Amino acid sequence: MQLLGQPVRHNAFGTGVITGLSGNIITIDFAQGEKRFQYPDAFSRFLTLKDAGKQNEIRAGYERRLRAERAERQKELERQERLGKIRSMKVTPYSQAAFDIPWKEAKAAAEADAVSTGFYLSGYSKDRPRIPSRLKPNSACLLTTLETGCEEKERRILGAFMVRDDFWGAYCREGMIRAHDRYKLYLPSGSMLPYWNYFEQEEFVPRWGKVVFKYFSSRVMQRILLDMCGVMDGTDQGETAAEFCDYFCAINRLSAEQAQTKATADE
Repeated sequence: MQLLGQPVRHNAFGTGVITGLSGNIITIDFAQGEKRFQYPDAFSRFLTLKDAGKQNEIRAGYERRLRAERAERQKELERQERLGKIRSMKVTPYSQAAFDIPWKEAKAAAEADAVSTGFYLSGYSKDRPRIPSRLKPNSACLLTTLETGCEEKERRILGAFMVRDDFWGAYCREGMIRAHDRYKLYLPSGSMLPYWNYFEQEEFVPRWGKVVFKYFSSRVMQRILLDMCGVMDGTDQGETAAEFCDYFCAINRLSAEQAQTKATADE
């Protein structure tokens, strides 16, 4: 919209002419000299264009902006309320999940920002999507893979993501878990971490089994995230990794000291 040269009236300064508009600052030349105002805010309070059509257009745009800002504030308020509930919810043991991603699907899994829970292999629910009942808004999904032809002990970690703030595994019937919009991280192919190193392996042979995912403890996930932070430190994903780790530890009420405790193999 062309506003330069347009006549305008101010409640106190009288009639003037618009001489400049830069960002959210509009300059108007009055008989007393030039004055600067917030644009378009001033047109809703004490400035009126002679051109009624342009005046209405400016006001309509201003009102749209106000509605958008109110909606954004409401969205942030709801996010903070959800976060407060997550921070205060009960932390249950073994509420994190590691997923087996087929080697050929590893890249696609990262791009999809989602993971399948697989299917029940027997019983009444056989062939139905497996329900991840232990997963709650403070749960993370760890993506792992095993290169074709390698032994199970060579399983590697592809990345991880938090479930969404409103995700409750007990109500997940479609068999898909989608990643949190903010807290997700995927490792470079040459820096994938060894999965089984995070479990006590004395007198233990690494074995995954036929399930698509298995549960493990929050403190193991904490150590994995700390190591992922180390891998990504100094890269453009370093800050993202640190924020993810801090968020996970906060909502699971984990301290730095707890990260030093070694997990057992049955986790």
